[in-house]
Amino acid sequence: MNALKSKMQEKIELYSREEYLNGYIRNEFMTDDKDADIYLHITDKSELFDSRTHGRQIDLKPDIYEYIEKKSSMLDSDIQIELHISGIELTQHEEGIVRHLVKEHYAIELYKVEKEFKKIRNKICKLMLLGIISLFFYIIIFFNTDFQFGIEILGFLFSFSLWEGFTYMINDYKKIKSIREDTTQNLLINVVFKEQQNIKEE
Repeated sequence: MNALKSKMQEKIELYSREEYLNGYIRNEFMTDDKDADIYLHITDKSELFDSRTHGRQIDLKPDIYEYIEKKSSMLDSDIQIELHISGIELTQHEEGIVRHLVKEHYAIELYKVEKEFKKIRNKICKLMLLGIISLFFYIIIFFNTDFQFGIEILGFLFSFSLWEGFTYMINDYKKIKSIREDTTQNLLINVVFKEQQNIKEE
């Protein structure tokens, strides 16, 4: 048991090191021009297009987007990504559809994230404003009257509002902002089609 714990601690220390992660990312993704390459090899169109969709509502399989997001999640959000799809022959029209579907998917995701981002931002602004106004009236009442009940109510109101505002700012706002940046990065992915021999060596 102690040997296992020792090995676990050793792996934790190794894989949590920034230089290890940066080295892995450089070897796995990065190009000479500091962009990043993601490689997707498929052998049949059925692996690419979702058979449940067709016509104007055709879409890629969900696991295509999952793969993109799994790989891109390891990259800083300010890195340009190029998705290389290989293994099958597509017409120029089909290649255009794939590029359009990737952009459409992440455009929709960004729209949803942006709505949530604005919702959280507005909530923070309202809470902070309420806290500041409550604090202002708390100071006026505290130094000019003996209205103890009003002082207690305003004291609770400004402390609660400011606390909630800062909590949303530290947790929810930071998280949704990161999601927005990652989604925008995926929206800007450049999709190219390569032959199998051009896949990067493992």
